Amino acid sequence: MLPGRLTLALALALALLPVAMASGQTSPPPEPRATAYLLVNPDTDEVLAAKAPDRAVPMASLTKMMTAIVARDRTELDEQVTVPESAAIGGSTAELVPGETISVEDLMTGLLVASGNDAALTLAEHAAGSEDRFVAIMNRRARALGLSKTRFSNPHGLDEPGHVSSPRDLIALAEAALEDPLIEQTVAERRASIPGPDGVGTRSYESKNLLLDIDEEADGVKTGMTDEAGFTIVAHATRPRIETELYLAMIGSPGEQERAVDSAALLDWGFAQYSRPVVVGPPDVLGEADVLERPGTEVEYAAAKPLPATIRLGEPLSQRLIVPAQVSAPVDEGEELGEVVYEQDGREVGRVALVATESVGEPSVWDRVRGAWERVTP
Repeated sequence: MLPGRLTLALALALALLPVAMASGQTSPPPEPRATAYLLVNPDTDEVLAAKAPDRAVPMASLTKMMTAIVARDRTELDEQVTVPESAAIGGSTAELVPGETISVEDLMTGLLVASGNDAALTLAEHAAGSEDRFVAIMNRRARALGLSKTRFSNPHGLDEPGHVSSPRDLIALAEAALEDPLIEQTVAERRASIPGPDGVGTRSYESKNLLLDIDEEADGVKTGMTDEAGFTIVAHATRPRIETELYLAMIGSPGEQERAVDSAALLDWGFAQYSRPVVVGPPDVLGEADVLERPGTEVEYAAAKPLPATIRLGEPLSQRLIVPAQVSAPVDEGEELGEVVYEQDGREVGRVALVATESVGEPSVWDRVRGAWERVTP
């Protein structure tokens, strides 16, 4: 509740007032060499660039994001697992040896850095008793996350009928995966190692995510490649100085290098759409309110402090004042009277208290008599 001397329980919401056009040049996004992609700001749900974002397409090893989520739900990191004979299916590998014993934590590294199909199958059989049961759990989790275009047929991502997702679903899946601190840390690693079979020697891995080398703001999430999917990626990057993060999902790139270069270019363009200016300063008077029992007296109000806000370039910025029409005296300079809300394209980008720019004393006896007379006089 605003201070007790505010006499109106219902504050007046004034109409949106134009503040400024976010300065800076905007340009069309680069066009990745891919069949489908989506670039979004997860904090504002803004779609910055897209091509067929809801098309259901093969996803390759992006599958392993869900494999990791389900495995983390159903296992402990220090559990010891025996690698089954069925794990040796070919494709990308974590160099597991059937019959060896390995920890779940090391399997997660083999799954997410080496993108090992053998690690995916080993985790699936250990966590659910069989690959089929694990896949059923994956699909239940997909439905729970609202991934309407996603259907899993296996835990590793090799091409199989009906094994599909969409760029939009894959970004939602990545967001869910990064809620787990171990997954978040592991997918940011370009290189990693685990002990060799039964603790003898070392297995060194290097992920296929070249984006981690060419873009220091990128910290994951997963890449993949199959004949039907082409080269795929879900990327996440953060630019701290504008307090903005972006997700990119891209399917069907023609090559590993093109995938990385196109991802870096689109992420960089996405960040360039934002700026972090000071929107307004304390000296700016934004309005005034009548003072009760002080006929003809008004008190001006202004924003209490400057508001740094991350905004889109080239889009109008508006302000909405939430403030009472009348206040009771006395009013102290700096007293909070309401709020100013800054909005862009219907989205709130920040709010600041409105404070009195001057003091107004107690009404005199004559003020009270005059005020009472005006209230009863038509």
